[in-house]
Amino acid sequence: MRTQISKEKSLKTKGWNFLIWGTPLLFAAVILAQTTAFRSSKSPTYDETYFLGTALATVQQGSLDERISGAGVAPVPILLNYLPVAWRSGGGTRSDLWQGEVTDPRLINQARFLTALLIGVPIMLLIYCWLYLRRGYAAGFLGAALVTFSPTMIAHFSLATTDACFTLTALIALAVLTRYWKIPTTRNLCWLSLAVSLAISTKYSGIFLLPCTLIVMTLTGLMRQVPITRNVIWPLMKQVGWGFTLFLVLLIPLTWAFHLFSFTGPLKTVSYEETPDYSAWVRVLGRGPVAQQIMEVSHSTLKRPAPFAGVLFQFLHNAGGHDAYLMGAVSEHGWWYYFPVAWSLKSTPVELLFTLLAFCLAFCLLFETWQSVRYRRASMPTVDQNRIGLDADSEPTSHAPLIWLLAMVVLFGMALTSRLNLGQRYLLTLYPLMFLFTIDQIWRWFQFRAWLLYAFGCLCICFQFLSITSVQPNYLSYFNDSIGGPAGGRFYLLDSNLDWGQDLPALKTALEQLPSENRDRTLLYYFGTGDPQAYGISTFNLKQNLPENLDDWKYLALSANYLQGLYTEAKDPFAGFRTIQPVGQAGYTIYLFDLATPQAREAVRHAVDILREMQKQEQASE
Repeated sequence: MRTQISKEKSLKTKGWNFLIWGTPLLFAAVILAQTTAFRSSKSPTYDETYFLGTALATVQQGSLDERISGAGVAPVPILLNYLPVAWRSGGGTRSDLWQGEVTDPRLINQARFLTALLIGVPIMLLIYCWLYLRRGYAAGFLGAALVTFSPTMIAHFSLATTDACFTLTALIALAVLTRYWKIPTTRNLCWLSLAVSLAISTKYSGIFLLPCTLIVMTLTGLMRQVPITRNVIWPLMKQVGWGFTLFLVLLIPLTWAFHLFSFTGPLKTVSYEETPDYSAWVRVLGRGPVAQQIMEVSHSTLKRPAPFAGVLFQFLHNAGGHDAYLMGAVSEHGWWYYFPVAWSLKSTPVELLFTLLAFCLAFCLLFETWQSVRYRRASMPTVDQNRIGLDADSEPTSHAPLIWLLAMVVLFGMALTSRLNLGQRYLLTLYPLMFLFTIDQIWRWFQFRAWLLYAFGCLCICFQFLSITSVQPNYLSYFNDSIGGPAGGRFYLLDSNLDWGQDLPALKTALEQLPSENRDRTLLYYFGTGDPQAYGISTFNLKQNLPENLDDWKYLALSANYLQGLYTEAKDPFAGFRTIQPVGQAGYTIYLFDLATPQAREAVRHAVDILREMQKQEQASE
């Protein structure tokens, strides 16, 4: 009898272990299948072409290409996803990194596969394991499913860019920060410095982890002071100051190590004589023999470390702004509400529900944490200082949810102040953090109503699945139904939200549906770096030449960005086509117009005249 019972328990244990480990493997297979569908139907995007070119140059010259950090790009994603591909191809050099070649799709698709395998799947596994360890199997299953069926997450798991890689390294850094808050030892501080340096070397937005770390250090010190009086403030500030200084001392060389200790040219780019009076060098040092010597040494001898160059580029880029589009308006400096609008339009209904729940649960958690701290300080003033306040095992004041909440607040605050309104991808890290925080807190509040949690989880997964299947494989162009889905997206958001140059294969299919005698009589004004010839597209490229006789051309293929007036130097040459109904489209990003009608003829003549004027101005400036 005992043997029989033992066998049954053993079978149940094996079945349970199979379920626990089989679930993430199943989701991993789904992620790889969805990203494969994207890879097989989408052309290279702007950033991917540039990253491939720098990786090829890195292999060719045997050192990190200085144009990586010099253009504000952190090198880890390129080293992880592109370097193996470039190594196999033998490397190469390109004069124009933004101009794609015929061989690019094959190489970039290999890098995209590495992104899905090495970044997309681990993000899902990290969310699953974190929730499983805290709240059990059902919570982990829900978190993994929401990530796996999120159009936004799958879109960036499918692209070999920096955004998904940064999300992974930021989550790892936050996990280490959680560990440090629980056990604030020097050893854990060293691990934290390593994790944060990796995140910064993945994308320079990782500097958001610096204020997060400083706040956690401050809270750690506060929890050890009972009671908090004026006399303990100065010692506390010194303690936090020394700890954060040690953190930075470790962080800086580690970050440079992830940049392979590379440089990006001279510390000062121009000589003393060429330095204008409004330069920061002149404003600080003035003019004179000493200033001249310092500037000449900085120009001729000292070199600029790659991390410094990358962070400086992003700072100046943000200060200068970048062309952005929002609801019909184009601005170089953006809008403070750009990212809230992008979040509301490009998030699925389930993600919007979780956003609302996260707000409510955040207020509840903060209130309970404050009440818990006040109660413990009042009732236990003499207990062990490490047990006061944010206890590792106590509820509701657990470390991980507060870390997730802190990271979301800091990240979103940085987004609100940013002038680089280039796409929802800058908020990508918020999605896993929101899933982690909301699921964790829902499970805490309803832990004794399992049936309610299971029903809620099933409904969320079903609606999330419907959202991603409604747009497959156009994940990057997803918009929710509040504006009519992806078809209405171009009236609200552009650039990487919708049109990143990814629909050349779809354009090939759309052109094949045209009458055969007119198929080659198509004008093309395409936003992207992919080479149309790589997909067998034979059109007249208006970016390279302008036609003399417009009567010879029957159709115009126009990218959504240019159709809506973005990246046209405020000239808006294609404004006339916004009132013309297209006869076809490629995905949701390239529109086909029939030039046979008088209105279309007038619109294309007006556009060519403006393009010719823009071309002359560009030649004159050179």
